[in-house]
Formats: sequence, C-alpha cells, structure tokens
Amino acid sequence: YCEEAAIRFFGEKCNRMNLKTWDGVFRGVKEGFGDYGVVPIENSSTGSISDVYDLLGQFGCHIVGEQLVRVDQCLLALPGANMGTITDVYTHEQGFRQCRSFLASYPKWGQHEMVNTALAARFVSESGDKSKAAIASRRAAELYDLDILQTSINENRNNYTRFIIVAADPRYPAGADKISVRFTLPHVGGSLCRMLQIFARAGLNLEKLESRPIPEDSWSYSFYADFTGNLQQGDLDPVIR
Repeated sequence: YCEEAAIRFFGEKCNRMNLKTWDGVFRGVKEGFGDYGVVPIENSSTGSISDVYDLLGQFGCHIVGEQLVRVDQCLLALPGANMGTITDVYTHEQGFRQCRSFLASYPKWGQHEMVNTALAARFVSESGDKSKAAIASRRAAELYDLDILQTSINENRNNYTRFIIVAADPRYPAGADKISVRFTLPHVGGSLCRMLQIFARAGLNLEKLESRPIPEDSWSYSFYADFTGNLQQGDLDPVIR
C-alpha cells in the first residue's frame, strides 16, 4: 500500500524504489538516497504505528505531505489453491491485526509475520506452494500472479491508512492545511494542560496528539501533535514560538 500512496501523491510516472524496512526509508531520505519517503503512520482500525513516530524523532525528518489510502485486504494464493489447501498465511503485523475476525475462523492456520504485505505476496508466489497464502492488496495479486481467494477480509469495511511523505528538509506548500510538530515538556504537574491551552486560545483544531517514550530518559515522553493551519500565515507565529 505504500506504493499506492506514492502513486496517488506523486503520480504514476514518479521514480520509486522499494526498501525493506521503514528504518531504511528514513535512512535513505536522510542520507540523500531519495528525495522523499512514504510510510504509514496511522490506520483507522488499528490506530497509530508507533515505530514510525519513533523513527521521525530518531532521524529528524520532516512531514511534507500525507495521503489516505483505502485498505482492502485480500487473501492471495497460487493459481489452483483454494481455502481447503491453505495451512499457512503470511503478512505484515498490521494485516493480521486488521483481519482478526476472518483469521479466527481458521484457527489451524499458521500465521507468519513479514516485513510488509507486498513481500508476503512475493514470498507466496515464489514458494510454489499451494498451502501458503498472503494477506495483501489486489495490486500485489496482479504483480505476483496470484489468485484472490477472498476480498475485503479486514473486519472494518471503512478501513483507511494514513501515509506521510517525509523529507530531510522542511517544505511549505502554498495550500498546506495541516501542521505537525514534536515537542517535549518539563515533567511537572500541569505542563501538558498549559501547552494544550495555547491551541485552545488560538482557536486551532488539534487533530492528533501522540506520546512516545524517550529511550534515554525513563518515564519521559515526546509529544507529536497535528493541528490545522498553514505556516505561511503569520498569525501562527505566537503558537509555533
């Protein structure tokens, strides 16, 4: 689904490459291997993807755009396979979480976590084994010549993933309508409340607030906030400062 997000944001003709891990994507962007990275940060069914928040802080990359993608998880297998031949299923951790109700009907299936859904589909395709299946997209079925045994196996039919576009340096598109910030606070009573009052007094819509632990400082946290606004507008200067 990252590729689908990239195509929707940049267009079909964009020059794109696959890296196996989100860490690799951030590292590639930071070291100039690519201009932009596309990674998932939140799913409407399973919530935030904590690893991506941690990587944002680790690499200091900037969010310069976002893309919503409707996620329709499918069960894919080799031609000739059917529901009776499947014994093992492969997908990303998010795929398993989004399809828990479906998988509960097949308790004997082995569940094997993969780096992402596309690699799961490729693994099944290259295995030549009709007992193996992948949970992935329709596009993955086309790319790896797999049959779709069942569609829409995710339990939430209104299933969307929010992908962020990251870059090494900040970009300020003229039509931007959302700002993402990361901040820390002193570990004293009322500090978060006072911070949130800044948004309230400015009349800003706080769309997302996420906390992540600071590894080198036990029981201390970084906060990530998304709120409506455009940095080109000077009235936000007091808030950012």
